Amino acid sequence: MLLLKKHLVELVRAGKKRQTIRYWTRPIVFAGQISFTPGLGKMKILRVEELAGYQSLTLTDARDDGFETLEDLLAELKRNYPEVPPGKRLYRVVFKWPIDAPVPPQSPADPIVARAAEATISDPPLVKPARKLIAKTPKSASSLAPARMPTTAADGCMSIPQRQLLRNWVIAQTPKSDFSSLSK
Repeated sequence: MLLLKKHLVELVRAGKKRQTIRYWTRPIVFAGQISFTPGLGKMKILRVEELAGYQSLTLTDARDDGFETLEDLLAELKRNYPEVPPGKRLYRVVFKWPIDAPVPPQSPADPIVARAAEATISDPPLVKPARKLIAKTPKSASSLAPARMPTTAADGCMSIPQRQLLRNWVIAQTPKSDFSSLSK
């Protein structure tokens, strides 16, 4: 869930805000994820990027965040975070709302955003071999597995939690007899 203050929700509705800047210990949303925001509903997370600090913010960041100037963005951040929380890092979260809307045009100076916006969620290279393995498993083993397979980020790269989810899912799908041949 991605929470926004009421005046920022209005900027998203007006189409002016396409990203948010956050202090987190670690990211709580990931690229390709559909997140819920009160007052807006579902939004698609296009990219989450760690920043070096306030000095790495640009005028493009300010405009994508719904502000006219970099000073306005910095003032809003100072209001929300009067002092830098210990152990927290700065993140840029780029999103699309509503999720069925066309992807807004991005600046050509930012090819990563453009690539993430054009990408579709697809199977990463590790999922296809896992599906072949799962197809060979007996029906009794597959009945114990979760209802659906974990999905991944838009560019095909998996985060560590997604990789662990996939690993656990494949292990749950694999009969124990297949593991006995690996230990020899």
